[in-house]
Amino acid sequence: MSLTMSQDPFSLEQAFKQFTLETDRVEMAYHSLIEKFNSVQHTLQESQTRLSGKLAELDFLSRYLESILNHISQGIIFIDLKGIVTTYNDAARELLRVPDLLFHPFNNFFDDGFLGFSLKEALNSQRCRERGYVTWLEGGQTRELEVEATFVSMSRTPYSVSMKQSMGQSVEGLLILLRDMTRIRYLQQLADRHDRLQELGELAAHLAHEIRNPLGGIKGFATILKDELKGRPDLEQMASSIIEGADGLNQCVSNMLHYTRPFQPHFETVDVVLIVEDIRQLMMADSSWNPQVVFNVTSSSSQVVVPVDPLLFKSALLNLFVNALQAMPKGGELSVSLTADGQDLSISIRDNGAGIPSQNLPKIFSPFFTTKEAGNGLGLADVQKAIHAHHGTIEAFSEEGNGSEFVIKIPLKLGE
Repeated sequence: MSLTMSQDPFSLEQAFKQFTLETDRVEMAYHSLIEKFNSVQHTLQESQTRLSGKLAELDFLSRYLESILNHISQGIIFIDLKGIVTTYNDAARELLRVPDLLFHPFNNFFDDGFLGFSLKEALNSQRCRERGYVTWLEGGQTRELEVEATFVSMSRTPYSVSMKQSMGQSVEGLLILLRDMTRIRYLQQLADRHDRLQELGELAAHLAHEIRNPLGGIKGFATILKDELKGRPDLEQMASSIIEGADGLNQCVSNMLHYTRPFQPHFETVDVVLIVEDIRQLMMADSSWNPQVVFNVTSSSSQVVVPVDPLLFKSALLNLFVNALQAMPKGGELSVSLTADGQDLSISIRDNGAGIPSQNLPKIFSPFFTTKEAGNGLGLADVQKAIHAHHGTIEAFSEEGNGSEFVIKIPLKLGE
């Protein structure tokens, strides 16, 4: 019994030593785990920092590319092999008038042949016509689009292989470029018309001088003949008719020379709102004013200061107002609105009169074209000439039976 008791302290000491050793090992393992945990956490933090940087970089790059894409004047659409629109910039949205086309099937909104070719066939065959033109009616106006299509395939590039492995698909589809040709066609027509009118003006000036010389002789001899034929009323009336015809022809020649002579505007900074209001009061005070006509003037600002030639510009506006009133002999509404957008002043002159037949609309600014019995065909031609002298533009919109609208745009500052 005493031997057992003498061995117990030794065993207990050994047990404590073993326990202490194991505790030290556990502590060392714990500190090792702490160090590994801190190392892994540091590595994760570094990875997270790099990942956050990459995400920020990708976000900036995405927004940068999106900004560039949306500032391109051409419409850009990318349609994948399933017919889904995956890229759609602001210009395309404005041209097609469909705000939510992105990530939707193109054929849900448009016919298969809307782009000038079969979209399904082009995606299946991976071929299409490179360039074409499509037209359609919108708001009574014909619009024309230039469509340029290219099949894009990135399945054979190293980048696309890695992207296909990560995304499970390659980038393939049709890249469509859209350009609105309506305005370009209109400007081309204006340029062609300007060239023709310039040539016509030169020819008219030459003919006017050539006509005036013998015309003066005809009138002179007819006047002498009239004096010699006094007492013979029948023959004297014939001579008077010759003189009247010569005077009428001379007036026509004078009108032609007046049209071919360029305007020399004297610009002054004036308030166009006051000019319009002065014309309105002047017309309403005239004895020939039709009380059945309502004359409304609205402006985006109480004062719109623009450099114009006051007399020339006032004459052009007065001509348009008078035309609008003549289109409403039984009364109606004449609306004039002025809007300044920071660069241009836009003046809209609208009436609800008889309107202009579609076949006459392209001719109304041509000199000597008129449908009025007493007209000379120079009114609107002079208006257009005056607006061009102010570095502006004038457009006419009309539908027979639904009135007409003339829109004038002039720069708010000279040289713009």
